[in-house]
Amino acid sequence: MTSPFDRQAACPSCGAPITFRFAGAAAQVCKHCNFVVARTDRNLVAVGRMADLVDIPSPLQLGGTGRWSGGEPFAVDGRVQLDRASAPGAPWQEFFITFPMSGKWCWVASAQGRWYSTSEVPLPPELPSIHALRAGQQINLGTYGVWTVAEVGQRRVISGEGEMPAVASPGVPTGYADIAAPNGAFGTIDYGDGRIPPKLYLGRQIDPAVMVLDSGAPVEAAKAEVTSVACPNCGGNLPLVTPGQTERVVCRYCGMASDLNQGALRALGPAPKPPIEPFIPLGAEGNLRGNRVICIGFTIRGCTVEGERYRWREYLLYAGPRVGYLWLMEEDGAWWLVTPIPPGEVSVSGGAAMLRGQHYNWKQSVRAETEYVVGEFYWKVEIGEAVQATEYEGSGGKVSVEQTAKEVNYSFCERLSASDIGAAFGIKPPAGSLLASGEGGSGCATSGCGTMIIIGVIILFVLLIIFSDCGGGGGGGGVFIGGPSFGGGK
Repeated sequence: MTSPFDRQAACPSCGAPITFRFAGAAAQVCKHCNFVVARTDRNLVAVGRMADLVDIPSPLQLGGTGRWSGGEPFAVDGRVQLDRASAPGAPWQEFFITFPMSGKWCWVASAQGRWYSTSEVPLPPELPSIHALRAGQQINLGTYGVWTVAEVGQRRVISGEGEMPAVASPGVPTGYADIAAPNGAFGTIDYGDGRIPPKLYLGRQIDPAVMVLDSGAPVEAAKAEVTSVACPNCGGNLPLVTPGQTERVVCRYCGMASDLNQGALRALGPAPKPPIEPFIPLGAEGNLRGNRVICIGFTIRGCTVEGERYRWREYLLYAGPRVGYLWLMEEDGAWWLVTPIPPGEVSVSGGAAMLRGQHYNWKQSVRAETEYVVGEFYWKVEIGEAVQATEYEGSGGKVSVEQTAKEVNYSFCERLSASDIGAAFGIKPPAGSLLASGEGGSGCATSGCGTMIIIGVIILFVLLIIFSDCGGGGGGGGVFIGGPSFGGGK
């Protein structure tokens, strides 16, 4: 049954009938030819052809209906899949949610167990150009308040289906800036391809329980089952814990680095194997701070201070779809649990950082570089990738800021004892001084990410790295993911 707002005409590409169900929809992907069809005042115009959809599991499906918090009916009228222009092959997706009774709409997406919703809002009187933005910068958006720039980059629409609130140009790189504010607020400034004015989308992290599907299916992050793939170099069996989020896999047997594409590995080239075995074996399961976790990655990172090289190690943990990724970092026998912090929750000024009303004083800042890596990772990890890592000390732990020219990520480090680690994974507690190192952490995508690090320089025992049992950290995509090039949130 159609509504008074429907508009039906023939697809300008293939001639098939197209009907717009939602009054606010400005474009639709023709289900017959995959062309994006723009809705104008006079007719329909074919904009460009979408690629085939990538299989990304989600409880939200095109055509699904339900009730939002408060009882307002909603419908899933469209979805788009995007990737970063600088790192193709790792798409994410966002859903166009419409509210037929009010005529409103929003974008909904999930990343690393977190759900987000954004809507388009009027532009403030002054909006900085994309060239004036840098990661970690605070910008004033007038009545919308002060926001922190989490990431600046370019992305592309690669595929989609159903309706959408604006015209998407498939494959065209468009500029964006992800921003965040306190209390879970976040947004995206969509700068497009420069030919039209920017758009601003603001929203916040949501509890998926606000969406109750009429089908009765729960709305929560997809629980991907552990699967396995064969290393394209040595044929070794490599279990994958997060196949829907993994972007790069480094073989634990031969060191071949590969990208995960449609369930198979595409070899990129060999990576140097770590000189030591991880103390927590890859695949080890445990219970840490009430979360069931599994160790899926291991990295060694280093920094140079006054001509001396220092190294440390980190373990990437997956804590399930609702918690996402955590890190464990080891420094000279001291262990830290590293947890992501939304960018909007941290304020850095001068020599201090403020988190949840607590002050943390500047301790040090170094250039941290990845030296060794093995396992599966949620970003395209590379040997030699570097970040500027700064730490701030305070009551109960440390605030870490890990920054590149395009992205900034924050984390909080809490001290753990050796017995905590042993009890969590059912292994003999680590003891003694294992490695002269700093401390590091990671967490994106990219967003979202992901990148967090804690650095602490210890001069003693640096020569023990070759035969010691300790290691280093990774860095990667952010927690936040960008809205589509024609709008939306994460």
